[in-house]
Amino acid sequence: MPYGGDGLASVSLTIAVVAALFLGALWVLRRARGNGVMWGGSDCKIVRSLTLGPRERLVVVRIGSKHLVIGISSAALSLLCELDEPLPAIVPANAKFGEAMRRAVGRWHGE
Repeated sequence: MPYGGDGLASVSLTIAVVAALFLGALWVLRRARGNGVMWGGSDCKIVRSLTLGPRERLVVVRIGSKHLVIGISSAALSLLCELDEPLPAIVPANAKFGEAMRRAVGRWHGE
């Protein structure tokens, strides 16, 4: 028998330690990337984005209570202005479609 009981226990312990380190590293990476709480990014959110060209975008970012309009190009980021009032919430297109379907079905059933 090439391996004794001590060798098997040592190999098993080493594998367990490596697996625990791997799972710990995955947990740290998930926390860092997930929602940005680890890096203080919970107060920053992209509200709207508009593509202007292949490498240019116009973005409205909410930082705390401020809404900032930022121009993004391949060469630079530029603060264009700060909005006086927050932008209204966007109603999803599927919500409008669902409401139109409910009205159509209501008319179909004579309601």
